[in-house]
Amino acid sequence: MDSGIHPTELQLKEIVSRVKELGDKGKMVTDADLYAMSRAVIGEVVEERIVELSDFAVTTGIRVIPTASVKLLLDGKEYIAAETGVGPVDAAIKAIQKITNQLANVRLTEYRLEALTGGSDAVAEVIIKVEDKEGNIVSARGAREDIVMASVEAMINGLNKLLLKRRI
Repeated sequence: MDSGIHPTELQLKEIVSRVKELGDKGKMVTDADLYAMSRAVIGEVVEERIVELSDFAVTTGIRVIPTASVKLLLDGKEYIAAETGVGPVDAAIKAIQKITNQLANVRLTEYRLEALTGGSDAVAEVIIKVEDKEGNIVSARGAREDIVMASVEAMINGLNKLLLKRRI
């Protein structure tokens, strides 16, 4: 049966790495998990990455303002920002936008979250659409066990797609 997914060798290595990471935690990887991770990896592994996530942390809780700090590499140069938000995803997206605002003033126009399996350890797939001030729109996805990481991955993938599209 052909799933329509045809990864390169580099993409296949990343997919296997993610499956092993889940397996090492004792989680059974379902077909839906594998398919989501594969789609996310194939969408994220591009030849040229302008924006790369170097480090990332969030803090949230009761009587705590959700805060995210992000370290990004932009064309090899390191930038750090911290932001607050209504939740950890909002704070993380704002921190990324704070760094990349001069490079690509983008706004998140659509955000969709899907839990692919049951349980609190389900693989979350985040699908986003971002738009720049010139009206260029791209969609991107991320798939991780951690909703915030899946969201950050999707945003970084979207930024890279948008920036590469503008360079062409």
